[in-house]
Amino acid sequence: MTDAKHRRLFAVMREVRSCLNWFCKDLWKTPGSLDAVTLNRFEGGGLSYRHRQNCLKVALEAIVATKRSARELGKAASCPNIHGAIQLSTLVCSVESGKGSFDYVLKVSSLVSGERIVIPFKSHLRLNHWLAKPGAELLQGATVDAERKLAWLWIRLPDEEPKVGDVLGVDIGVNKLISDSNENHYGTEIRALCQKVRRKKPGSKAKLRARRERRDYICRVVKELPWKTLGNLKAEDLKNMKRGKQKGRGKNFRRAMAPWTYCEVLARLTCLAQENRVRLELVNPKNTSRRCAKCGHVAKANRVGEMFTCQQCSHTADADTNAAINILHYHSENSQDNMEPGSLAAMKIA
Repeated sequence: MTDAKHRRLFAVMREVRSCLNWFCKDLWKTPGSLDAVTLNRFEGGGLSYRHRQNCLKVALEAIVATKRSARELGKAASCPNIHGAIQLSTLVCSVESGKGSFDYVLKVSSLVSGERIVIPFKSHLRLNHWLAKPGAELLQGATVDAERKLAWLWIRLPDEEPKVGDVLGVDIGVNKLISDSNENHYGTEIRALCQKVRRKKPGSKAKLRARRERRDYICRVVKELPWKTLGNLKAEDLKNMKRGKQKGRGKNFRRAMAPWTYCEVLARLTCLAQENRVRLELVNPKNTSRRCAKCGHVAKANRVGEMFTCQQCSHTADADTNAAINILHYHSENSQDNMEPGSLAAMKIA
């Protein structure tokens, strides 16, 4: 994309974001719908009628999603503020076949009537990967981030039933990124990478490079799981691990844990589970590290560092492996802290 096209696209996105956030604030105070009456509330700006329609549609979706999420979480909702990438529907954006050396052309309506911003681009491995799937369809419209010069295309895939396969429990950790119930460990270098991120100066390019290295490492490690043979994957539903003033969570603890991005691991697990038709179940992490996978005895003294030694039956194992087995035997239908004791034979999944 040339500098001139980028300037034009940036100007469009600036106006779109302003209109979008105006509709969010207005709809938060006064309900509306996708009609001309609500659309005409917005006055001023250099956007076309179609652009304003797109802004109203995206604002309504954001309002509905925010209120639904707050209701399910039991928290107070606040008016959403849109920043970064913005969805552009078929009203103002289209994807067409390219000519010559370009495979596709992205066309976005500009601030001047009848003049569209034409951005030709080539296909790449990831796009070809999704389009090669049976029944895949490239949809019109895109999500555009003018600041980062990025655009995300939309692909519709047919619904598929989860496949039948092995069941695996995984524990997400600081020293070993992932430990599974088959006694395998993945990502033993994650601690060093997190320390590298923490050492870099905030806001520096070195900090960004270290974060990118950590993200790429997480992506590679999660791919190492046996996705082809899996049918069900169980992982901990980790939340607020770096917050709170509980005993043992002092300043040094929070500082050391700050670079640990378990949210990125969960997001990557979710993405690959959907791609490989694996059912992902997030379970309550309570006592997964303190419960003996053999006899079920729960005690804080069972775990010391990376080793687990049951104070009741003397069962010894790697602490993360023991937690992964507990996650594997978790049954959410009975209670929030219901794990059946495993056995040495159960450490291997048939």
